[in-house]
Amino acid sequence: MFLLRLVLFSVLFAIAGGLALPARAAGVILVLSEESSAFSEAAEALTAELRSAGHRPQTLTVPLRADDAAALSGTPLIVTLGTRAAQAVSGLAPRTLVLHTLLPRSAFEKLPGKGDDSRRTSAVFIDQPAARQIELLRIALPEWSRVALVVGRESSELGARLQASARDKRLRPMLETASGESDLYPALQRMLVEPAVLLAVPDASLFNNRTISNILLTAYHHRSPVIGFSPAYVKAGALLALYSTPAQIGQQAGEVARQGLASGSLPPPAAPRHFRIGTNPYVARSLGIGLEDASVLQERLERAEGTP
Repeated sequence: MFLLRLVLFSVLFAIAGGLALPARAAGVILVLSEESSAFSEAAEALTAELRSAGHRPQTLTVPLRADDAAALSGTPLIVTLGTRAAQAVSGLAPRTLVLHTLLPRSAFEKLPGKGDDSRRTSAVFIDQPAARQIELLRIALPEWSRVALVVGRESSELGARLQASARDKRLRPMLETASGESDLYPALQRMLVEPAVLLAVPDASLFNNRTISNILLTAYHHRSPVIGFSPAYVKAGALLALYSTPAQIGQQAGEVARQGLASGSLPPPAAPRHFRIGTNPYVARSLGIGLEDASVLQERLERAEGTP
């Protein structure tokens, strides 16, 4: 009894003295497209960022159940990880803050209702900015001016941005559109008659697990280096890869989520702020290309962007 009175007295004294009591942590729900190592890694980094501000996020996985919809409608912020999760949550049309991450910009642009209130819906994309990709090409391969780009329906806008950025750097971009895998190889044969840097784009209809080996072999046959968008490309035989890890994207999404919870609105959609570069020195030697270490290239690219 004495202890209870002491606790109550301490609380009343704190209020009377004008001391602030801890604010109630806002509820956050993370919705994952599937249970995989990439989504788990991003969710872990995102959760750590939110917990540092006192928030305790809950995690759901697609497909969502009927009672999940009620929970989503009652939370101040929803963070989706992956395209499937973004589509599932967007279909519910929640009237709350929604942050989408680990999805391409092209997938975000197609979400229903994303433009209803730009302050309530935002994203941290998985794909790299066009200017960053072209700047890496210029830094890593200064003697190469021809850039080959093959895009599909899903990646046509990205192809246009890459083409414009390459021209800004006084490179010679070649752009072809392929409607499917059957059009991909003829396009590569035409573009690589004269060696060029093939810049792979994150379009699953063209660049996927079924096609990656043949794409790399075709490029190698034409003595053309490939720049990929994931570590898998470097392991498979690409010269370079520019990508952001799930943890890097998750941390950035966590920072945006904290900002949204504090202000009640979200900033505009953004590309990944931090990135990594992978290199394949064996391929470089086979193609007779002098290539700097990945750490050196990353430092130079970060310096070019002014990244701290």
